[in-house]
Amino acid sequence: MKEMKELKELEKYYDFIKDEETKNSVKKIADKALYVNKNYISAVTEFTNPYVSELSIPIIRNYDVKFELFPSFEHGERKVFILYPDYLDAVDVDDYLTGLRIHNKSKFKKLNHKDYLGSLMSLGIDRNKTGDIYVYDDYADAVLHSDIFDYIIYNLDKIGNNKIEVEKIKIDQVSFKEQEHIVLNINSSSMRIDNIVKHLINKSREVASDMIRAGNVRVNWQVEERISTEIKEGCMISISKYGRFKISKLLGITKSGKNKIEIKHYV
Repeated sequence: MKEMKELKELEKYYDFIKDEETKNSVKKIADKALYVNKNYISAVTEFTNPYVSELSIPIIRNYDVKFELFPSFEHGERKVFILYPDYLDAVDVDDYLTGLRIHNKSKFKKLNHKDYLGSLMSLGIDRNKTGDIYVYDDYADAVLHSDIFDYIIYNLDKIGNNKIEVEKIKIDQVSFKEQEHIVLNINSSSMRIDNIVKHLINKSREVASDMIRAGNVRVNWQVEERISTEIKEGCMISISKYGRFKISKLLGITKSGKNKIEIKHYV
């Protein structure tokens, strides 16, 4: 009877999650927590965004399961839950995750985030098995599920025409950093999402409104279809085909009464 009641409560909880992709991700994490609870075996989830993580924590706490959300790096977005039975004091992250370092051996062309990510995805790797990518001048680091590392090292030897070298590193050797970005400054007559998106895509307000209503804009990893939603400092806005933008700082009001906004456009 207790399990039936818990199941019904879970279904009610899921009903509050409108986005199907988000709902499925939360359900997968819930299933993994149940598996750990029943089998007393530690496990790692897929990499997921902060919104899914936030929704999953109350469910995990329903079980006799401990967890770590990793990486703990403050600017990190894609993270995993490492779930383990409550009789254990801790787990070794390196048992589940691996650090990947890709050295760019070319002296002539610098590789960017899209280059590194594209090369990994071209191998047919599930994106949910890889975390954020941290790009430096001549290498990039990433955290990924340990079970895909061997496949990468045997299949990735070039990015475009650039020769590269793949190295396995420990998690504590990963060089975490905020993703590369361009700083934009805009003046907006209001903080409504349709007005902000208009500036970000450099189109009319009508075009921005249509994109929002069509479900092509996410705010803090949630689909936002209401054009009147107010955007705040710290909000992350993802726009289909245009990329990701963070409202970095509100810088005050211009003499004409417009909002001065600093925005990070992640590249």
